[in-house]
Amino acid sequence: MGTVSLATFLDQLFAGLGLGFLLFFSAAGLNLVWGVLGVMNFAAGAVYMLGAYMATTVIARIGASTLGWLLALVLVPLVAAGLGAIAEVVLLRRTYREHDENQQFMLTLALSYLIAGGVVLVYGSGFRTVALPGSLSGSWSLLGATLPTYTAVVIVLGVTVAGAIWALLYGTRVGLLTRAAVDDRTMLSMLGVDVNLLYTGVFAFGIGLGALGGVIDSPNGAVTTNLETTALVPAFIVVVTGGLGNMTGALIAAVSIGVIESFVTLQTPTLAPLTPYAVMTCVLLVRGLSGRRLLPMRVRASA
Repeated sequence: MGTVSLATFLDQLFAGLGLGFLLFFSAAGLNLVWGVLGVMNFAAGAVYMLGAYMATTVIARIGASTLGWLLALVLVPLVAAGLGAIAEVVLLRRTYREHDENQQFMLTLALSYLIAGGVVLVYGSGFRTVALPGSLSGSWSLLGATLPTYTAVVIVLGVTVAGAIWALLYGTRVGLLTRAAVDDRTMLSMLGVDVNLLYTGVFAFGIGLGALGGVIDSPNGAVTTNLETTALVPAFIVVVTGGLGNMTGALIAAVSIGVIESFVTLQTPTLAPLTPYAVMTCVLLVRGLSGRRLLPMRVRASA
């Protein structure tokens, strides 16, 4: 292993942080829905893909301008969240009382196929590309390293979204009710809280987060239907590594995996794709050997 200069170290660090926050975006909605509702949303990858395709539509209509990107960042998650609310009411609501995980799995899997089929129907099976506006396509120089402007934007957005989720869960009444619903849905319902509406809101919010990730990831390569799989598997790895329902753990896991993978790519590129699996395995082994959890596994009612 050769000596790494400061500039090279920073280059890989920036790239790893950018990748880590993209992983967080892919996992955040899945983690929230799984942790609060107990639903393994196998449509999370399809939602991520849908967000990327919808971003191509908005940007094609408005143009590859700063305004186009801002509109895509706002409109796509809102539309996806609305569709998610409808899906939750129609497909999932009646499964909560029965605690039928098999039915939830089949329903979310069917939803993923519906989304994928709809994307092919509307956009075709070919790939699409999106261009960054000039304001986001440059780079900065820092201590001899190069920081792409869009990577910096991804990092800032990641920190902002993570902070907003934390503030929502731990600084608002809605967040308090959401965390209470994790512990005892029945008691919360007896206190007069509309748990059905709360669950619909959580699911819609999770779907919106997934679509937002797709929007942010769309300029990093060709937008294809393969994005469904390439987003879903890493999302599950991040959720399992960080702890079910633990947004802080998901953020730490995503950033750690991204940074480690970036440096592994520098030294041994052929091993880089194995990085997420290796990190997850190590964390699970440590948990098992220590007999304790590295981080709380679920969101709890106490702050």
